[in-house]
Amino acid sequence: MGKVPYTCAGRGMYSSTARRPQGLSMAKDSDIVTVAEIERWYPDEWVLVEITRDHKHHERIAGRLLAHGRDRADLVEPHHRFRAEHPRTRLYQFYTGDIVPEGVVAIL
Repeated sequence: MGKVPYTCAGRGMYSSTARRPQGLSMAKDSDIVTVAEIERWYPDEWVLVEITRDHKHHERIAGRLLAHGRDRADLVEPHHRFRAEHPRTRLYQFYTGDIVPEGVVAIL
């Protein structure tokens, strides 16, 4: 699948798909979304988020979506580029789906 450029928070980033919800305004602070919204918009994908707000118990609550893709490797280049430009920014990388598929038992 080819990379499709998109801009988030005024920064050029890349995504393996361009599936932002219709009607989402990207002006100023309107690009800050909750982790729950990201999970709903990009099911079963890896996402990279710039954290803008934490919960008092250190849970990530909201941020700016920087990149997303079906494979975790899709986030390597955007992560390195963003980190180089913003070394002190807190980033959060996570998978929005189930890590262990239903019906599968993981033994650790």
